[in-house]
Amino acid sequence: MGGDDDELPLFSGSHIPRIRFERALERLDLEAAIRDAPEAWRERVVALCDAVAAGGAKGVDLAALRLARCPDWPAVLERAWQRLVGRHLDGHGVPGVLDGELAAAYLFRGGERERGERSLQRHLHYHPRDVRGRQLLAEREPLRAAARCAFHGGPVLDVAWALTELIDEDQVAPAADWLLSYAWFARAVTLDEVAAALTAEGILAAPPIPMPGDGRAFAWFLLDAGGRPLGPGSTGVIRSRERLQRVSPAAYQRYLRRAGHTLGR
Repeated sequence: MGGDDDELPLFSGSHIPRIRFERALERLDLEAAIRDAPEAWRERVVALCDAVAAGGAKGVDLAALRLARCPDWPAVLERAWQRLVGRHLDGHGVPGVLDGELAAAYLFRGGERERGERSLQRHLHYHPRDVRGRQLLAEREPLRAAARCAFHGGPVLDVAWALTELIDEDQVAPAADWLLSYAWFARAVTLDEVAAALTAEGILAAPPIPMPGDGRAFAWFLLDAGGRPLGPGSTGVIRSRERLQRVSPAAYQRYLRRAGHTLGR
């Protein structure tokens, strides 16, 4: 081959170390990143590497890692920093929190979406009432997050406006207690999620009194009406439907429309 194409710097030139540097950071291979780091940022990369090494078996030295951060460094370094912090916080049974932010938040900003999702779910498993976790989930699953956040005593998130309009239309209140059931009507949560919410509140074991307008009681009987396996406290589908209607005739009609398609989803 000949001609002008032979002059293209495909395998040599100043851009090659930069490519190697960015790829090393993607692998979090900090020692390799040091070798090809731009001169202006090499000292910072060394500091990152030292922070990781200083942590030993604990993962990283968070204090050193925070000192190594620079507000105006390249985006590729910021992503690596977010991942290092997120992975460290996530490296335990219960994900940690730094500066009021969940491990998942750091992982998401670092581009580790799947790991961040798993971390967030673990966090919410251990801390179902944590509004920070629900708000973070709201960026990905808005209705599900809003329903759980409100049910556990948090605010009614703005993302649930469509459901709150239906709740107002049916004249049931407070919306916080009803969002979970209406999220099920909208196919935003499953009956397993309803059960998890009731369990987290400590109200799953015994059937409540079906008082008119009681959104939490409606959620409890909704679970039974969905055909969950009979247990010590369950009432069965037929009796649960009767109680749903007693609690709210309007919401019961929505239950019938939803149940007419598929239950348990």
